[in-house]
Amino acid sequence: MKKFLIFIFAMFGLFVGWVAFMVYSYERSYNEWKNSRSGSQVTKPVQKYSSSSDGNKDDFESSKQNYPSSSDKKNKDDLESLMNMFMKRLFPPTLLDPDYTYAYEKAKSWSKKHLSQQQIIIYLTKYDRYSEDATQYALNKLNVDWKEQALLRAKSYQEFHYSKNKLVEQLINIDKFTQEEADYAVEQGHFDWKEEAVKQAESSANGGNISKERLLEILVENRKFTQEEAEYAIEHAKIDWLD
Repeated sequence: MKKFLIFIFAMFGLFVGWVAFMVYSYERSYNEWKNSRSGSQVTKPVQKYSSSSDGNKDDFESSKQNYPSSSDKKNKDDLESLMNMFMKRLFPPTLLDPDYTYAYEKAKSWSKKHLSQQQIIIYLTKYDRYSEDATQYALNKLNVDWKEQALLRAKSYQEFHYSKNKLVEQLINIDKFTQEEADYAVEQGHFDWKEEAVKQAESSANGGNISKERLLEILVENRKFTQEEAEYAIEHAKIDWLD
């Protein structure tokens, strides 16, 4: 095993040396090319002309030799672009920037709390201040099913006895799930909305001293239950009604 590790490190060292040599060769070739381009632009000797307009023309032609042409600039940009592409493929940002790893670890911890993709993005970029590239890398590596994530989040709200509409509103407006993810959550959760209405009625009544009309209003207008669900709750809830 020890010999194998030595072999691996040796091969890695040779690889790094080869890369360094390639970079050095590139820079040397580019400098030679740049020097050859600048050397080929020889300034024409200035000739004396009696006309002042001809003299101005010669000055203009001579001054043009001091500036690289647009084609020279394009060639330089192309070479730099190719080199940057080569280096990015050779050394991905994740190998050079530890923030990518840290962002992934942070995103993984957030995902365990059943947060949406958009909410994790907000936390990573706004609060943890990771770059957009590091954040996207973290999300891609998570490989999370966001519909299932929404379902788990929806089930965590059962203790609050939400209605269907109230739960969808919570998932989309507060938790930042998409409409599709929220719809999936409420359908696959197999919630009994009438029973949720009963539990919410008992909780809202707080042991009694409330009229049926007032509780019905709370269930429909505030808690977003349907009229049918609210009436079922009034009928089945264990409440001492206010006469």
